Amino acid sequence: MFWRSFIKNLGLILVILGHYYFCGYVLAEVHGTESNDFPVVLDKSNEKKDDENNLGTESKVLKNEVLEDEYLGIISIPKIGLRKKLYDIGSYRNDVDRNIEILASSKMPDVMGGNFILAAHNGNTSLGYFRDLHKLKVGDEVTIDYKNKNYVYEVSKIYDVLKTGEVAIKRDKSQSTITLITCLGNDRQLVVIGYLR
Repeated sequence: MFWRSFIKNLGLILVILGHYYFCGYVLAEVHGTESNDFPVVLDKSNEKKDDENNLGTESKVLKNEVLEDEYLGIISIPKIGLRKKLYDIGSYRNDVDRNIEILASSKMPDVMGGNFILAAHNGNTSLGYFRDLHKLKVGDEVTIDYKNKNYVYEVSKIYDVLKTGEVAIKRDKSQSTITLITCLGNDRQLVVIGYLR
């Protein structure tokens, strides 16, 4: 009886870990060109970066002559109580397995007509920064503090897609946009689009 229960619990743990790994794999990187209808390919092809000095604090680490505690900006989503630092694309902290990740094909908020694309895990782990993203509604606000300026986006579109490794970002390219991506259950991904006010 003990072994049956043990094997059942072990199997459940392995399924949960597999799901967590798969979400990280799918959300890690966006490649390709972005448009209104063309898919963006999600692929985790970069190797893990060394994290020798990461002790869970904002310790100073010298990398490319830039102190890693110098964050790029802050995302705030009041509706879900989220406020989190964002780091430069080249930083080891800009990784979906450490933080909210700015995807490589992003344009920064100060680029007119650009798309600032962020991805993060959902779920109840310490890395589930987008766990409540599904609670957003059209009209809610997402703010990015970047270069001493607040960029306020209004959520305009929310949709989900099958988790296939590609996400079609459907947006008006004439407007400055923020795109938030996370897993939604086992086989879908949630996409939230907001336009700059």
